Amino acid sequence: MRSKSFLLLSFLLVSLIACKKEAVLFHQMPAAESGIRFSNRITESDSFNILTFEYIYNGGGVGVGDFNNDGFQDVFFAGNMVDNQLYLNRKNFKFEDITAAAGVAGKDRWCSGVALVDINADGWLDIYVCATTYKPGTRRANLLYVNQGISGSEEKPVFNEMADAYGLADTSHTTSAAFFDYDNDGDLDLYLLVNEMDKQAFPNKYRPKITDGTSKRTDKLFRNEGVGSAGHPVFKDVSREAGIQVEGFGLGVSICDINGDGWKDVYVTNDYLTNDLLWINNGNGTFTDKAATYFKHTCYSAMGNDVADLNNDGLLDVVAVDMLPADNFRRKTMLPANNYSNYLNNDLHGYQHQYIRNTLQLNQGKHPGANDLVFSEISMLAGVSSTDWSWSPLAADFDNDGDRDLAITNGFPKDVTNRDFIDYHAVAGNLLDRASLSQQIPVVKIHNYAFRNTGGKVPVFEDVSADWGFTSQPSFSNGAAYADLDNDGDLDYVVNNINDSAFVYKNQLVETRPQQANWLNVKFAGSANNPAGLGALMELFYENGKLQFWENTPYRGYLSSVEAGAHFGLGAAAKVDSVRVTWPGNPTGVGNVQLLKNIPANQVLEVKYENARPVAASQVPPTEPPFSPKPLPNLASTSFTGTAISLTSTCNACSRTSSPSSAPASPWAT
Repeated sequence: MRSKSFLLLSFLLVSLIACKKEAVLFHQMPAAESGIRFSNRITESDSFNILTFEYIYNGGGVGVGDFNNDGFQDVFFAGNMVDNQLYLNRKNFKFEDITAAAGVAGKDRWCSGVALVDINADGWLDIYVCATTYKPGTRRANLLYVNQGISGSEEKPVFNEMADAYGLADTSHTTSAAFFDYDNDGDLDLYLLVNEMDKQAFPNKYRPKITDGTSKRTDKLFRNEGVGSAGHPVFKDVSREAGIQVEGFGLGVSICDINGDGWKDVYVTNDYLTNDLLWINNGNGTFTDKAATYFKHTCYSAMGNDVADLNNDGLLDVVAVDMLPADNFRRKTMLPANNYSNYLNNDLHGYQHQYIRNTLQLNQGKHPGANDLVFSEISMLAGVSSTDWSWSPLAADFDNDGDRDLAITNGFPKDVTNRDFIDYHAVAGNLLDRASLSQQIPVVKIHNYAFRNTGGKVPVFEDVSADWGFTSQPSFSNGAAYADLDNDGDLDYVVNNINDSAFVYKNQLVETRPQQANWLNVKFAGSANNPAGLGALMELFYENGKLQFWENTPYRGYLSSVEAGAHFGLGAAAKVDSVRVTWPGNPTGVGNVQLLKNIPANQVLEVKYENARPVAASQVPPTEPPFSPKPLPNLASTSFTGTAISLTSTCNACSRTSSPSSAPASPWAT
């Protein structure tokens, strides 16, 4: 009897373990299996360490894109003191290091951000890499690897470094970059994030803001001047004339049409005392910072950010990450007490109020009687305020349930804000050399975080780090990117680590829970000078009223480029009622529109700019709510061309300037 009981108990334990194992969403692929062995290793010395250079551990980015046009996403890693590495996707989660053959190692550079773009619109994806840290300035010239196509029977892409020829070999201390069409002329311009740390910076000392462009920590805007005599685009620095003149310690940049007026805006997260910037596009070639108008407060030491619709109301929300630990012990050991003098100094010197925690700015739509948006900061209510020293927040639907989740990387190899070490440094700082002091700094590894969006108008997130497989290996993680690496319909995840091999996570959702994991991936075939359709907007309606909204830009999180296009989780829905695509605007700010109906789930849908039709500016009232109760246009009498139609009647869904009380039924459902 005892033997039978023991066997029954053993069976139950094995079953529980098996169920627990099956519940893990992400499987971390061993380097020996995936072939990805990149490690961003930092070598310290007595003259170069965290005490002599505060940005030594800011890390590198990840870029995911199809460089050989075989339909599978490849992976590029930026290295600081090591070479960059490019891995070709050989299918079934097998990758080949082709760095040497491709010519993208970036030797003699401290590389940081990765921005992928088809810069010359030739159908081959190129790589723009930001450089920083080193002296002289020639060692900080940014790199532009222009794809020359595949070479040989193994279909390996080859690149030429051409940043100088394109006017993009900037030698500022650049962190990251993002390409977008800011002037709606059809080609792609560049926003360049600048962050220079020097001994005279005193980044947390209150002083008058520098807003006249004279600071060497001012970001830059480069305008695409079109194809020059050499047969490729040439870029010109137009920062001053565009009004980009406010200093900052820039760590994160996102492109978004946050106010839905047809002109692309820029959100920048800045480290230290410098405030975040929300550059609102004025539509005349200039920008105005409205962060203090739109947001009541922001992070203090803001790092990466992402801008996406987190509650499926058709409005863009903003996530930024900071350094607040999750547990009380680390909070007490890592952070100083609140200082009322700082609060007063913010008002005295004109700084927006900032707090040491992640922020989730929920978009509430337009302020009644005004043109400015209202945001509510709900990170504590949403359960995502505290993830320690965080770098990259990425909002994406990892479990395909129709709500965008959050993956957050974190980690810093030396706890320089440890209060005991600070006290020790105050006493022993003049007695020990920097190398000896550096060895006394505590080293604590913490796992990355995953949060599942539980849905609702006010989104609440559940910490599923363990269930999704993120707690098995603590790390010092920086840049990260998501992509469907095996083309199975769920999003995989790649992380750039300091002093450890990169993480490559395979999403096991479709294999383990296919009944609740329907999906739709979208590829954008854009116009001649914007072939990836960067800036296109997509509204998706399904299941009698559910809405999802997406803006096509790959520059998200921290230093990285995710897979271009759109990914929508559909849960149990077998089809999408209708899809509306608004392509990047023309000089009037109103882009062409395309409508697709009755789209089956579980496919890659390609939408083409050539199938879109113009909508007159008079038909898009900019102040209407996105889904007003006014009668919708009679589309029954509209002629179809394939799956795209021409909208010739007023469409209330064209303007996304305030929040509906509830998601509507699809206006275009059959």
